[in-house]
Amino acid sequence: MRKISILIFIAVPLLFLQGCMTYQSDWGAVRADHPERDVTRLLELANAKADKADTRAGVEESIQAYEEVLNDDPLNYLALSSLAHLYLLLGDEEGNGIRQKKEYFLKAITYAEHALYTNQDFRKRIDKGEQVWEAVSVLTEKEMEPMLFWTTGIFYYYKDCLGAAGQVINFHWIRRAKRVLQRMSAIDPDYAGGAVHFTWAVYYLSIPESVGGDREKSKELFVRAIETGPNRLLNRWGRAKYFHVKMKNREEFIADLRWVLAQDIRNAEGHYAWNSFYKRDAERMLYDADQLF
Repeated sequence: MRKISILIFIAVPLLFLQGCMTYQSDWGAVRADHPERDVTRLLELANAKADKADTRAGVEESIQAYEEVLNDDPLNYLALSSLAHLYLLLGDEEGNGIRQKKEYFLKAITYAEHALYTNQDFRKRIDKGEQVWEAVSVLTEKEMEPMLFWTTGIFYYYKDCLGAAGQVINFHWIRRAKRVLQRMSAIDPDYAGGAVHFTWAVYYLSIPESVGGDREKSKELFVRAIETGPNRLLNRWGRAKYFHVKMKNREEFIADLRWVLAQDIRNAEGHYAWNSFYKRDAERMLYDADQLF
């Protein structure tokens, strides 16, 4: 009996430690004094790779190209923001284990923060000791992209990398992400073809109703996202993957995914690498429909 008690005494703290999101912002790389070199050519090469990244290998090559830009210009906004979304994409790819997802999502969050740090007013507040969600009020329309990636990274990590106990322990991270999302809504609620509405829809769908979750509001926000960006693959792909699966709407699930598969990603709005992923993932989800419903 004593051995069992000792094992429980050891195991319970370990369980909670494994379920904790222990992320700490790392400002060292962008606070250091680095010479800035002309990275025009490197950026062109990185952008060209990203514009053709229709496979996991292509995404990884794009990441390497943007990281080469940062070797010469650590505060290059475009490279930092691009790396944030590419690491989100890499983490969302099929076949990742929890450890890989954690690594990719935390890198996405970090790069998004470094992109935000290029805003001088934000930098001053961070350097005084404020946290991202506290300093967010000074961010502008220019920083909408990394704000979106930061928020998405937090939500992805919370959803995919934490079990039920870990989500309870770390719910304060959702509240922090909500403050950034509120700032985005204040700046431009229709940003990126409904991406902000979409993120709110996922928020109200994912959290328990006891702490503010609202399935009907989530449904309305998915519709608003689609109305704002009718040609955005994100909105219908995400409604199928998150809302229809959770609410067991099989026919609507199939209809949204078939719409995604029918789109020409070269002409669709949004980033080519993400649009390519949405189509691959839509095909996979249709194939797995019997397991999802």
